[in-house]
Amino acid sequence: MPKYLDFEVSLLGVEPKIWRRFLLKGTATFENLHRAIQDACGWENYHLYEFRESKGRNVIARVPYEDPVEEERAPDAGKVRLTLHFTRKGAKCLYVYDFGDDWHHVVELKQVTDLPERFTRRLVDGARAFPPEDCGGVWGYARCLAAIGVADAGDFDAEDLETTREWLGEWDPEEFDLASVRKRFDRLVRRSPT
Repeated sequence: MPKYLDFEVSLLGVEPKIWRRFLLKGTATFENLHRAIQDACGWENYHLYEFRESKGRNVIARVPYEDPVEEERAPDAGKVRLTLHFTRKGAKCLYVYDFGDDWHHVVELKQVTDLPERFTRRLVDGARAFPPEDCGGVWGYARCLAAIGVADAGDFDAEDLETTREWLGEWDPEEFDLASVRKRFDRLVRRSPT
């Protein structure tokens, strides 16, 4: 019977909680986990990413890139199997996406399960819409909420809020349609070398 890793991914620095839960096949890599997070969140994979130990100190895996200043060489996310880090229920790591906006997520292994079905990944649950890509990190997310009138405008410039409102279009921070996201997530499997 195939084994599946049951993950919950939640965005740090925002309230109420924004999260997704999904299953990945037991042979998946950190790159597969990255792609699953991107698709579950509705992001477009425009930026660099890395996975860090839960305390944030050491890099577990990252997308390969050249950085002459970087002393530490982390393993290629496409070559590191998830089971090397996620060895027990409750194991966690940090997923950092977009080193400019600096989105931090907690990735937690909820359980390892055997299922008779065979699939690559499956979306299980979630809540709320993830922030729009390139909105400016946690501060930019607060600006988006103020722009649509669901948070206090505080010190944000009125003209900036109007521009942000136009840029957001129909984005709704509370919207999460599990059925439609699941349909897209479950079928949109990007092939990787693993």
